[in-house]
Amino acid sequence: MEEAQNLRSNERIRAFLRAQIIFNNRMSTIDCIIKNISPTGARIALSDTLAVPTEFEIYIPQRGRSYHARLVWRDKEAIGVDFLDAQAAPAPVPSEPAPTGIEVRLRELEIQNAELKARIRALSKRLEDLGQDPNAGI
Repeated sequence: MEEAQNLRSNERIRAFLRAQIIFNNRMSTIDCIIKNISPTGARIALSDTLAVPTEFEIYIPQRGRSYHARLVWRDKEAIGVDFLDAQAAPAPVPSEPAPTGIEVRLRELEIQNAELKARIRALSKRLEDLGQDPNAGI
């Protein structure tokens, strides 16, 4: 991942933007959070180890923009993408009303909860690998 960061032509800015990965002829979506972004790419946190296609659209409601993106790297917690079009595509027409502040915060907390659960699973497995009982003391 560090190599990919060194190859970037633009510096990324830290962010916490709710977004959607859209693919399968706009029939499938994955909610996500953009952790950092530049004019040419982004680091995106997913709620779990979900399968993501090589190319997809990423919609950022707070910016009213959609980008055609290509998957560049992936680790346990996030993916890195390049934007294939320097110009923003027109924003898709939302099929439902924009979420309220409470709904946005709830979704953010759901993603954080999923990330914490994944971390607990990983640490429990590590304890098991070390011959420890992950449930001891519970």
